[in-house]
Amino acid sequence: MIDSVTAQEMQRFSHYTIDEIGVHPLVLMERAAMSVIDVLGAGAFDLSNVLVIAGLGNNGGDGIAVARMLSQKGVNVDLLLLGDEHRAAPNTAKQLEIARNYGITPHNRVRDFRHYTVIVDALFGAGLSKHVPIKLGDMIKRVNSANIPVVSVDIPSGLHATTGSILGSAIRATATVTFAYPKKGLLQNEGLKRSGNIYVKDIGIYSPDELSNFKKESSTQ
Repeated sequence: MIDSVTAQEMQRFSHYTIDEIGVHPLVLMERAAMSVIDVLGAGAFDLSNVLVIAGLGNNGGDGIAVARMLSQKGVNVDLLLLGDEHRAAPNTAKQLEIARNYGITPHNRVRDFRHYTVIVDALFGAGLSKHVPIKLGDMIKRVNSANIPVVSVDIPSGLHATTGSILGSAIRATATVTFAYPKKGLLQNEGLKRSGNIYVKDIGIYSPDELSNFKKESSTQ
């Protein structure tokens, strides 16, 4: 059993699951979103007025799916999409299309974060390796200063997934729902202060060694 992984290891396991095993990335996004919904709906958070902040990468696609699933459950939710959507990753663009088909219209700015009861952070994922752009860093600081509970998707935005260092600015999460394995950055340095309660959720991404073990177990049954 793997205790924690680096960003590079997680990327390799994700590619293996998608390219070699054949699990479609949209399936993984749906599973990731449902995992976040499970944590949000467990009773620790007030879902009266939810804001989902989504970026253009795959982490943003997870967040868009979260917004859609919350809306389907009758939750009052706003979706804040940051960046030019024409530059979104292909599967994130698809999630945006699906969300629009369900009647969800994304916003491109929020004046005041303080009237929300919980914020879902899906701005940057575990693949972030450069400093957060200044404008987005300023927005992260506004979120932190609002003192609203924040649930981060996979990793608090702006936190280095391997080292736990802050890449300019980083979300201060109340809870982090991370997928497959804990990221090493959540468990050290600033990650210890920024991640809040960490929930590790199985969405179907495994290391090649673990998949080999599954095959062995299946063959002996």
